[in-house]
Amino acid sequence: MLVAGVETWNGAMIEPLLLRRTLLLLIPIGGIGLAFLRARRSLRKARAKREAADTRENARAAGQARPAADLARRRTKAAGGDAAAKMVAESQAQAKRSDGAHRAKIRAHVERKAPPTSDAARAAIPLASRACLAIRHVFPPRHPQRTMSFFGGVPLAPDDLDWPMIHNRKGLLEPLTFMGQVDLGALPDGPARSLLPAHGYLYFFAPMSGNFDGDASHFVVRYVEGKARKDWGPQHNPGFLEPIDGAENARYRYPWLTWHDKPEKVYPRFYPRIEIELGWLEDVAEVEEGDPDAGDGFPWEVAKQRRRQQLVAFHGAPVSWNDALSAHGKPTDRLWIPFEGFPTNRRTAEVLLGYLKSYIKEETIGIKARLDTLPARSEDPERSRLSALLERYTQFEKDRWRIFQLATTGEAQRGKALDENQRTELLALLEELRAGALPEGVLERHYMHKRLPMVLNEWIARAAVEGAESALADPDGIAQMPDAVVEALRYRHSVLRDPDFSKNGSYAQHQMLGRGVAIQDAAELMAPEHILLLQLRWDNALDWHMGDAGAAQYWIRPADLAARRFENTVLTFESH
Repeated sequence: MLVAGVETWNGAMIEPLLLRRTLLLLIPIGGIGLAFLRARRSLRKARAKREAADTRENARAAGQARPAADLARRRTKAAGGDAAAKMVAESQAQAKRSDGAHRAKIRAHVERKAPPTSDAARAAIPLASRACLAIRHVFPPRHPQRTMSFFGGVPLAPDDLDWPMIHNRKGLLEPLTFMGQVDLGALPDGPARSLLPAHGYLYFFAPMSGNFDGDASHFVVRYVEGKARKDWGPQHNPGFLEPIDGAENARYRYPWLTWHDKPEKVYPRFYPRIEIELGWLEDVAEVEEGDPDAGDGFPWEVAKQRRRQQLVAFHGAPVSWNDALSAHGKPTDRLWIPFEGFPTNRRTAEVLLGYLKSYIKEETIGIKARLDTLPARSEDPERSRLSALLERYTQFEKDRWRIFQLATTGEAQRGKALDENQRTELLALLEELRAGALPEGVLERHYMHKRLPMVLNEWIARAAVEGAESALADPDGIAQMPDAVVEALRYRHSVLRDPDFSKNGSYAQHQMLGRGVAIQDAAELMAPEHILLLQLRWDNALDWHMGDAGAAQYWIRPADLAARRFENTVLTFESH
């Protein structure tokens, strides 16, 4: 019935038997074709899914790789373009490789149990405490320097000097700050001279960046035996030193550098270099009966007087404060010139212009901050006033671009004298500031004397001191400084200062050996088993503040000193 009435293309009827046979043949073939099409469609869908998955995976991998690649490119660019960043990368890579061993070494030293001090070693403790090697600045500086003993600067040492590096609070290996070195071969003969090596050099370091914990009090001294060779030279640290006292404190100590985009990169990493001399001072006990001076007063008074005589014989007569370079009491109705020839050199200009650029930067930041709080209406009177002030500050710098270039003086150029045109231009700028060339400050300043023009004399005073010190440190710059200026700086370099010394005998002395100054309890705790290898006190010329009139004291056990194991020295730091 199903196939009834089916015709061929020419109208003839198809034979039913033939039709059935044809259908029986075509049905399997159609099923196979349909199955093939379904299989092909499934394969196509599966392939599309795989391609989509691969695309998503590739996109995800690319998305993950892109930031890493970008970061790698940025790091490569920074390392190639910034020598300091490259040094950091190298030192930290080295630190990572040796991290475990380095930490273990420090921890072992911190937790070590030192053997009991023998009787022979114990005998060295009173010997060391009865006499000390007092230390004084060589001032005015000598050119060339006569000895290899000095504070500040960078070590003069062989290329392979093992600069101490300690893990900071972030877990990164950071170099310590160089404090100074002592040429042991140049030490004078004296009561405890036998305790120290006849030759060699001691290098002292300290954790001055504020980034360390107590572990940084270990491995702070290096000892190089023998005598200096011709191939020795200035050794800079193996990594990137942090600013002295840390970047946060540096902006208060060096306010003329805050105008830089990244001031933390230009803050000093080294203290100024000052040659030192050492001399023996013997301990003065109370006079006993029969002493020729016993009749001069109470025994302790006679002993104190003898001690003062020794100090004066070594350090020189006490020096009184000289206010020639101080802003206190200086005129404000006219431009104050501290001495003839001021401003003298590029260091003077760097400080003066740095103060001014920092002041302008602070004011412009303050103006922009206020503008951000105002509505965007152009007719707003306060907005117009502040915009005009901002333009005045910007134009002020543009009009004086040539003299402002001296604010970026390099360290090697700081002692170079200003030519007459530069001096004239800088003096004219100072006179403009005194006369009120800049508008009244917008930024809130807690003290009126910190605003221009009141603050100008303070800037001049600091620039005069910095410039004078730079001139004296430069062989070609000494002639710039009048004798009166040298005498005014002497107070900064002196241990004995009046009226304090003459009135109550107070002084702050750097020294090797002897008795450590008692500030809190370090000297009391360390003295029974240790020898004071070096004591550093506050020092204005070196920018050493040591907290509040504190002391950094390097202690070593007698057995370690005898065996020349100076790496076992321990540093204590205390202040009031």
